Amino acid sequence: MILTIYMSMFLVLACVDMGLKQYIEDTFEENEERETKLPGLVFRKNYNKGFAFNVLENAPGIIRKSSVFSAAGILLYDCWIFSRKKRPAGKLGMTLVSAGAVSNLYDRLFRRKVIDYIGFRNKREYFSKLTANLADVYLTAGAVLCGLSEMAYKRKTAKRK
Repeated sequence: MILTIYMSMFLVLACVDMGLKQYIEDTFEENEERETKLPGLVFRKNYNKGFAFNVLENAPGIIRKSSVFSAAGILLYDCWIFSRKKRPAGKLGMTLVSAGAVSNLYDRLFRRKVIDYIGFRNKREYFSKLTANLADVYLTAGAVLCGLSEMAYKRKTAKRK
């Protein structure tokens, strides 16, 4: 039952991000920017052909292969953590990580680029140039949650010794 809840969350999260990417792809011009009701937040269409910040954008083969290997590693870790009792924060974190990884992997394999669409307006030019997508948010939040879960687990097991 609990596994069904995590799987449902995974599917919803991945589909929401993939749906937003498709909407941006269909309705925005490249580098077009639109205001939102939230101050400092804009929607913009930006293509990322590399890793974060377009690192290795001129090496698409390396990008695709390493993305597939990373996704395989995430899948293996999913199998391990979901076979364990308890650890709900770690499982939630991996659900987020997996949803973000699958959405970005789909883009890398089928579009040959990741569509980023969440932009920021800030007094600092560096932050104003940043563009991300929900998959990036999922990956970051999930990694933090997994890290905190692992630290809590280690602290708990250390007290038992």
